[in-house]
Amino acid sequence: MRVWLYSFALFLYRMCIRLISRFHRKAKAWEKGQQDVWQGLEENLGRNQKPVAWFHTASMGEFEQGRPIIDAFKSAYPDLFILVTFFSPSGYEVRKNTPGIDYLSYLPFDGARNSARFLDLAKPKLAVFVKYEFWYFYLTGLRNRHIPSLLVSSIFRPNQVFFRWYGQFFRNILASFTHIFVQDSESQILLEQIGISDVTVGGDTRFDRVLSNARQGQTWDLLTDFLQNTAFIVVGSAWQADIDCLLPLMNSKKFPVKWVIVPHEIHVSELHAWEASMNLPVMYSTGEKVSGAEVLIVNEIGRLSSLYRGATFAYIGGAFGAGLHNTLEAAVFGPTVFFGNKNYTKFKEAVDLVACGLAYPVGNAQELEEKMNEIWEDEQLLVNKQVQSRHFVALHAGATQRIMDYLKHELDGKQ
Repeated sequence: MRVWLYSFALFLYRMCIRLISRFHRKAKAWEKGQQDVWQGLEENLGRNQKPVAWFHTASMGEFEQGRPIIDAFKSAYPDLFILVTFFSPSGYEVRKNTPGIDYLSYLPFDGARNSARFLDLAKPKLAVFVKYEFWYFYLTGLRNRHIPSLLVSSIFRPNQVFFRWYGQFFRNILASFTHIFVQDSESQILLEQIGISDVTVGGDTRFDRVLSNARQGQTWDLLTDFLQNTAFIVVGSAWQADIDCLLPLMNSKKFPVKWVIVPHEIHVSELHAWEASMNLPVMYSTGEKVSGAEVLIVNEIGRLSSLYRGATFAYIGGAFGAGLHNTLEAAVFGPTVFFGNKNYTKFKEAVDLVACGLAYPVGNAQELEEKMNEIWEDEQLLVNKQVQSRHFVALHAGATQRIMDYLKHELDGKQ
């Protein structure tokens, strides 16, 4: 793909977003964010006198993956200005007031003029892109200005465009990075096969993130009051397909547990439909207390990562749809993890958990019940899996420090 074709594809993408923004909530938020982006950047960067460290994350998942690096970097270099950009409104709207970040913004849409204007304004000392996001004009702009740029916690698969016969344009984008940190050796081999050698197997920073979260020991009085010392199952990032899978088991009441359900997106009508389909008393985290409730639907954001503490089992949503959500948030606390048996294989940590017998893909409620019952009836097995799950996460930690060592060399070695 030549540059003009890439630019034309961006133009078509932007036009499509504008068209659907009239009736699509996320598209509308993104379009509004792009309209306002320059005012915020100029107000916050125009008066800034500090050197800028720029971190770009596509959405919420990538931000959580990059958060350990951002926090460690802020601690090591408190005098630098931390700029974080998002592409997705779902990440930006939730994290726009995160402490420790000097300014958080949408990333102006890629283009020759926009990227040059952004880099002229920010003057970053370095740039860190998390996992994905390969913007041609930004990355070539960084390279031409000799600004170190890193891709971290990335993972590559043979079927990606970079490794196809027609992928030269995208291989050139990858080559613009100063250095790439990948999660596994398979990714390193793939990159070396296309001539990209500035690569380090650094691991996945999400392990560091969830370990940090687990150490914080957050509690929630509402959850404690709801549970009343009863065993419980957390359903994290649930979609309709996940609820369809779980409902027969929930309504059968075969396990003496309570259910904590956190939807991936909060749509009132959908949540009410879920409630109507359940043969158990339901309460909402933002509603009135329901005496004897057996299901808690958490209809607020920002709670999920701390809810898995003490859970017997965790079911992670998304695999019946576009892709599995974060399994490590649960695994760090020890519950045996379940998820749909469709779209999970591209998530290395999920595949590894399955290989270790710490997670199970299921296709329906019967499969879920059979596996849960096997573990539930064997107390020693249950405890062993809890210990092994925590050990699995701890064993894979350390990516943040490896990346920080490189960043410190880049910064301190050039001062």
